[in-house]
Amino acid sequence: MPNPGAFIKSFRAEAAIPGRRIVKFGAAGGIALAAAATDRAIGIADQLDATEGQMADVIMSGSAEVQLGATVAAGAPIAPDASGLGITAVAGAGNVAIGYALQSGDAGDIIDVALARHSVT
Repeated sequence: MPNPGAFIKSFRAEAAIPGRRIVKFGAAGGIALAAAATDRAIGIADQLDATEGQMADVIMSGSAEVQLGATVAAGAPIAPDASGLGITAVAGAGNVAIGYALQSGDAGDIIDVALARHSVT
């Protein structure tokens, strides 16, 4: 889908990054999977998988496709699960959502997310 407001930047994968997963900065200046709502997610990896050491494109603004790890309702704030899959964000100290679901979906589905990083308290 066209995404005219997208900001996409390439980073080196510090470990394997499957496509359409939520990512964060890694310890060595690259990217790693975001694995908790308290991780400071920076965006969503594009549809291509990246192995350790490869460059991976990260969509940081606009909208992006994410694979879901659980059922999500349209409009729900989205955070990563332990595998970087999108789940409904829950309120909690330090919890951050990467954006909002633009459609409903179930585990394994791929949905569009409007990227808008925000605290979930």
